[in-house]
Amino acid sequence: MSKRRKYTIIGLIVAAIVGFISFHQIEAASHKAEFCIMCHNMQPEYDSFTKGNMLAKKHNDANVTCHDCHVPTIAEQLNEVRMYVTGDFEMPAKQRGFKNEQCVSCHKIDDIRKKTAHYGLSNPHNGTHNRDNEMLECQSCHAVHHPQKLNTCMSCHPIDWKVDSSWKMYLPSEK
Repeated sequence: MSKRRKYTIIGLIVAAIVGFISFHQIEAASHKAEFCIMCHNMQPEYDSFTKGNMLAKKHNDANVTCHDCHVPTIAEQLNEVRMYVTGDFEMPAKQRGFKNEQCVSCHKIDDIRKKTAHYGLSNPHNGTHNRDNEMLECQSCHAVHHPQKLNTCMSCHPIDWKVDSSWKMYLPSEK
């Protein structure tokens, strides 16, 4: 084997090892919120995750990571890099919606119903609010990085809702 070929093979092996280690380091770092805001222009969302009284902070306190809820595909990640490099992004970041399946993958619906049973007939978790006795979308009331939306309830139930301090809310007169 020639010297040049030997050095080429050694170089390729070293490059593969460095690439493998780098990939795993980046993958591990990408699960931390600090990594996400390096490119994402989401300082308010990051702040809600690390301090304050929004649901995001409660998730952070429970060791939930950004990727536990936000699971971007490779195509989405590449598009996010493109948007960041070209400056083609919205400020503030567009608020994303979630399907109930995302929430109930961790928050078991039977546990939620038991915890909120004292709501009685007004319990939005019991399925009486939609046609076919389906639940409302969780995001109809709950937001993670933004104020809760109790006005969804108050539009039909104008009662004095007793909620904990995490419910920093938009009232009906607000957006």
